[in-house]
Amino acid sequence: MTSNLLATTTSALPNELALVVIDHLQGNNKALCALARTCRDMQNLAEERLYKRIELLSVKNLHAIIEAFTSRPERVRAVQTLKILYSYKDDSLKDSAEIRTTFNECVARMVNLREWHIESPYDNFHWENDGGQAWVNGDMQRFRRALDTACVDGPIETDKIAAERRLGKNLERTVGLGLLENLTIHSHGTATDFWNLDGFHCLFRHPALKHLHISCVAFPDSEISELATHAKKTPLTSLVFDECELRPKSLLSILRTPARLKSLTMGENVFNINRSRRAKPLLNKDAGGSLEALSAVAHSLESLTHLNPGWRLDKSPQVLRSIRPPGDGMRDFHLLKYLECDTNSFLHQTIIMNRDLAPPSLETLRIRRHWDVPVDFWDQPPDFDHYAALPSLDTLELLQSSYMWLDTAKSEYICDEERLRNRHAKAFKLHKAGINLKMSLELHKSEGLIPPYLHKERVPIIECLYDASMDGFRSFIRKEVTNEYQETVESLAREEAETDQLSEVDISLLKSKTRRLTLSMKHSLVNRGGRLPSFREIFGSDDGSEESADSDEDFEVDDLDEDDDMALDLELDDDVVQQYIDEDGNPVFDEDGNPVFEDDGELFTTVWEVATEDEYDSDMDEDGDTDEDDDDDEMHDALETQQQPANINTNDDVD
Repeated sequence: MTSNLLATTTSALPNELALVVIDHLQGNNKALCALARTCRDMQNLAEERLYKRIELLSVKNLHAIIEAFTSRPERVRAVQTLKILYSYKDDSLKDSAEIRTTFNECVARMVNLREWHIESPYDNFHWENDGGQAWVNGDMQRFRRALDTACVDGPIETDKIAAERRLGKNLERTVGLGLLENLTIHSHGTATDFWNLDGFHCLFRHPALKHLHISCVAFPDSEISELATHAKKTPLTSLVFDECELRPKSLLSILRTPARLKSLTMGENVFNINRSRRAKPLLNKDAGGSLEALSAVAHSLESLTHLNPGWRLDKSPQVLRSIRPPGDGMRDFHLLKYLECDTNSFLHQTIIMNRDLAPPSLETLRIRRHWDVPVDFWDQPPDFDHYAALPSLDTLELLQSSYMWLDTAKSEYICDEERLRNRHAKAFKLHKAGINLKMSLELHKSEGLIPPYLHKERVPIIECLYDASMDGFRSFIRKEVTNEYQETVESLAREEAETDQLSEVDISLLKSKTRRLTLSMKHSLVNRGGRLPSFREIFGSDDGSEESADSDEDFEVDDLDEDDDMALDLELDDDVVQQYIDEDGNPVFDEDGNPVFEDDGELFTTVWEVATEDEYDSDMDEDGDTDEDDDDDEMHDALETQQQPANINTNDDVD
């Protein structure tokens, strides 16, 4: 589509002002639809924004959008973001193969598509039912052919356009998906939750793709010959394998193709191990071959994550094992600053446990632990001596995975006094070595909700519950003096000193902070979202009429039923802190008249800070109104609350 059609005798509005109007209406699709009906010039400009982003939550919407594309083919060229998120609950899905085929032909013509997200509606074991095989042999193969065409014809057309531009000519693109930069695919096989790579090696040959996220792919146990001629030719910078069966030889072929890959997540099959699959730590099985595959991106890699199922087979997870691989390990990874894995990963056993093989610039190391491992990080952190020996490391993070019903997600367990003192003492030793210790919780909603996480599924929340640099190691201790008998005793005076000990006040503060954070995480996971509008509700129809979406077009994925969510909500609501009441039954206020609350034995108050004028303005929309989604009034939007220890007069002696 073109944007330079306003300079005509029928358009009195200058181009600059017309574009300002269009930009002002960005996101207001109903207003853009009305503007598009005013004249042809405005229609071109408005529809460039209207069809820029399309999210399909139901196959029922396909009829409307195909009709729109058929009546004006220019609309196909306008699409830059496409999300195919068909709901399995849709009654029309069963007989939708033909209409999906028609729409997929439109996708292949989207020459300006930059972002594409594909989710099979038959995922999560629905592939066994009618339609799953048609998706794999129909939809997925059409997607593959369109991508393969983009890989072959896209570079040729790009060179041709560049040559014509040097001659002062401007050619329009004709190859669909040639400009695709961001692609996510969550699919499955015909009779299993894994799909074979086969002809999808085109994913790693695409001339424009920068970010790729694919899940549940079974890779071959051999090099991929089709990629041999594309070594260091693709612009891929971020690659995520999610619940895949990775093998060193095919991984080597893939990692040779990017010119400068910066971020890599090697997610093996950790969770999808039921039915036809078992836990198979394939990369661990051949540590030398896996390190060889990684060496292909040693010159550019900055972030590396390995999600590994090996812990499922490890009978002694608390034992840190060391394996000495041949070669220099990862000494050539000069740009690698972030590494994430568990203690059973080949990266931990070969690289972390051999300091002379570690990346020379590694700054942050995150160690993971799953909730099914019998030894958790809260109760028994690993031996830190190996991490303290890493010369460049400045942050060590222990990430404990859990879900809401487990003890490892409860503040009472996390902040047991003995556990708190133990981790603080170990953190002090790391602090002396110049390394900061963080301990974080990765909270899942339930053990049954597993990756790959699909649209509107509750992804895990990660929150740092202990940060040694924030909590600090300086405390007031009693000063030692010598009495008249030349004996060393403690005086009543206190002096600030660096110590690995936690006072009762420190422990109380840590408990309160952890309790508030864990409750906030749980509330976030059970909070439900609203209904998304249908295609016709957003765009209307070409004749000016609008149709409402049927109620069954709501798209919601939830692993807990409504009764479980309600019970959890009630349980969390019971944990809300209450205002502190004195012995006479009267509410207590601080010196400034603010109410005092009690939380797990700690008293704190709420302080209101008035936001600056700039901060208040940032909460307003372009019309000067506050966001209509806010729960409170404008005054509440202009204020922030902070909790601080209460300053009240009591008769209790506090250390």
